[in-house]
Amino acid sequence: MTATLLSLIALFSSGFLMMLGSGLINILLPSRLSLENVSPDNIGLVMSMFSVGLLIGSIYTRRLILYVGHIRVYAACAAMAAISILTCYLWFNEWLWALMRILLGFCVASTNIVADGWLSERATSDTRARILATNQIVVLLAMFLGSFLINFAEVTDAILYIMAGVLLCSGVVPIAMTSASAPEIDDAPPMPLLKLLKSSQVGVLSVLMCGFMLGSLLSMIAVYGEAKGISGFRLSLLVGSAVIGGVILQFPIGYLADRYDRRKVILSIVFLSILSTLSVPLVIDVDLFYLALVLVSLSSGIVSSLYPLGIAETFDRLQQNEMGGAISAMMMTYAAGGIIGPYTVGLVMEYIGVNAFFSFMAAVQLAFVFFVIYRSTVRKSIPVDQQEAFVAQGATGWVSSELDPRTEYVDTPNLSAAAQAAVDMAETNPELALDMVSLIAKASPDQAVEAAGAVAGVEGVDVTELYKRLNPEVPDQQHQEFVQTIITATPEPTAELVNVVFDEAESEDIAELATAMTEAAPEQSLEIIEAATEAVLNDNPEMVVDIAEAYHNNVANNWEEMRYADRLADESEQNISDMVSMIAEKAPEQIDDVNAFIAESDTDFSEQPDSDSDDEAQPPSKS
Repeated sequence: MTATLLSLIALFSSGFLMMLGSGLINILLPSRLSLENVSPDNIGLVMSMFSVGLLIGSIYTRRLILYVGHIRVYAACAAMAAISILTCYLWFNEWLWALMRILLGFCVASTNIVADGWLSERATSDTRARILATNQIVVLLAMFLGSFLINFAEVTDAILYIMAGVLLCSGVVPIAMTSASAPEIDDAPPMPLLKLLKSSQVGVLSVLMCGFMLGSLLSMIAVYGEAKGISGFRLSLLVGSAVIGGVILQFPIGYLADRYDRRKVILSIVFLSILSTLSVPLVIDVDLFYLALVLVSLSSGIVSSLYPLGIAETFDRLQQNEMGGAISAMMMTYAAGGIIGPYTVGLVMEYIGVNAFFSFMAAVQLAFVFFVIYRSTVRKSIPVDQQEAFVAQGATGWVSSELDPRTEYVDTPNLSAAAQAAVDMAETNPELALDMVSLIAKASPDQAVEAAGAVAGVEGVDVTELYKRLNPEVPDQQHQEFVQTIITATPEPTAELVNVVFDEAESEDIAELATAMTEAAPEQSLEIIEAATEAVLNDNPEMVVDIAEAYHNNVANNWEEMRYADRLADESEQNISDMVSMIAEKAPEQIDDVNAFIAESDTDFSEQPDSDSDDEAQPPSKS
């Protein structure tokens, strides 16, 4: 793992430099606007435009990457981000600054998405969680340190704007010098918001609340501090405390969220945040500044945790293959909160007073508490032992669906030189590739499985012929793996291929082979079991019961390991019923033994997790 992280130093360094510049900008611009006597509502409007850019970036960045590539998008966005802050120094105009904030938000979103793509390519199923945690710490630490750079000069001096521009541009250098190949981009569309809301209203609103509260806090706390006479290094400490809380508190909150009812955890920590938020003005008024820093960190850390809590709460209700689209939709929801929050808070500070800053945010959190309580009365919570794991992640450093360790993931190991050569040949001459793979298998039988799996997925390759040629060369101990690899790699295994596998197999091996094949191609399970049944029916009919038992046990084991939401949409009971009906038709002499075995089984597929109690909480639709 250490070697993996060391290989990612260039990517982490680029992200650190970019977010260091962004952290400086987050305190520089509101401080300058406040110094120029811009009204709080207009400051809030300018600052909220950053989230407009985030929203646009989350929608269009992947399309840009498909058109021009990762490195060009990253370099262009770093340059445009630098242009945006330098333009802010050259011309002081609120509307121009608002446009530059949109541009900066777009660039930050794009560079994060590009970096996540590279990190995802380097990650494996075992290392994704640690890579994600390391990246989040790097991002939030950079934002924290960036808030202290404002002390190098006055907010009207060119040096701070130039410094921010230099940092943003320098973020290109480590990535530009890396030899990492550009990863493939999966431009999966986000889940429709209505479907997301039907899945988990509490989850969606938690993410919206995080965007609203965190966006307001990070954008407007400098304005509040200036109005209270807090400046210089003390102002950096105040802004930095709002950032660092998101790093420190996610781990203890995550510990609680994985061991107790998640909604109760949300209610408890938000109540604590309300008390902290209301206490900040009181301790500042009595000059207990360092206590105020602790309270700001506590409140900020709690609202930051609403982002991963909301995602986990939503994931509890979704099938695993829906999680990637849900993360994209959650990013947009967070950005929407970030658009609404700073401007709304700015209006409150303008028309009610600066002192209403924390009081208003406490009131918004209280409204959120009432909503969670209401939803808890109309929809049952998921049992704690079936909840999705909490994954710490700061909303300010967005995470691609490929990097989140809870989403579906398939490791893509590097092919050997021989297998890669066979793939290259298959793409140009599929017939010749079959000869090449046969030679590879004869020369090195241990490489036959890898080469077969690589070539079977190439369009135009006759997979049935591939199986026939390689089957005699594959060692007996690798035969089941060989079959499963070919079936998995083949986009749509044909009936001819399935029949050939069973025709060339020994009767006593067919039950295991059939089970392995259904695991590789679950959507064709019934056809595979039917072909296996027909293969043994004449010569060895008693093997029909073994085939049925092996398939039933495999389905039962998979069912026991399924997630909550996947069980709600599972068709295991129907699959077993279809198998029994098929055997009753094909092998009526064995049906009594099959039924007897199923009746004695401990698994009851009709037992479903506790269903939701309201109309809005139906099981997720099957993809």
